[in-house]
Amino acid sequence: MLVRSGSRGSSVISVQKELKAAGINPGPIDGDFGPKTRAAVMAYQRKHHLSVDGVVGSKTWSALTHDSFKPGKPSSKPAPKKPGTTAPVRPTPGRPGTKAQKLLAEARKHLGFHEGTGNRNPFSKALGRPPEAWCADFVSYCAKKAGLHINTASAQGVANAIKAQGGWKGRHNPQPGDAITFRWDGSHGWADHVGMVEKVFKRGGKTYVQTIEGNSGDRVRRKTYLASSSVINGFGTMK
Repeated sequence: MLVRSGSRGSSVISVQKELKAAGINPGPIDGDFGPKTRAAVMAYQRKHHLSVDGVVGSKTWSALTHDSFKPGKPSSKPAPKKPGTTAPVRPTPGRPGTKAQKLLAEARKHLGFHEGTGNRNPFSKALGRPPEAWCADFVSYCAKKAGLHINTASAQGVANAIKAQGGWKGRHNPQPGDAITFRWDGSHGWADHVGMVEKVFKRGGKTYVQTIEGNSGDRVRRKTYLASSSVINGFGTMK
């Protein structure tokens, strides 16, 4: 990976999506490495103590695609509440249930998997579909293994199926085992991507979600987001 001012194409789109997910606005997700994208890259490099040159080389790309944020472990005991603060995020009683636990256990088995040429992956194949963009296939595959009823090839399809089941929550109350959908331009329109919530925790007074996602940088990996990030469309409980 080496993209810089003047670069165009899918590699630039990948960089722009990663910057957006990291909370830094690169401008439109359009595959054009212009001034806004360069400024966003430099801001990211400054924040992560990298060489600030506005060029996405191997070190910057590795930092963007490997989440180095180590989340805290959710506590089963309520934390002391200070005046003017919100209560700590705790799982809803009974959650994650057995199926949610199975879902996440299956997802963890595949961490680090990298797709083959032309989107080849075992998740689409197991569902009887051809090689394709497979984030929703990964969620569907893990759901099937857990005894949940989600089977769709699109990120928006996951959200629509959960809405039909009555489990869609919008941008509120994320819980382990929920599906999480994304729209990278922050418009909350048709979903671009989908994953699964693994953990919900607070740090520095802010709520974060840790996810497991398929087809994220062409592989299965963990990511961490502010729960209020504009790229998150919403959360839903699969049934």
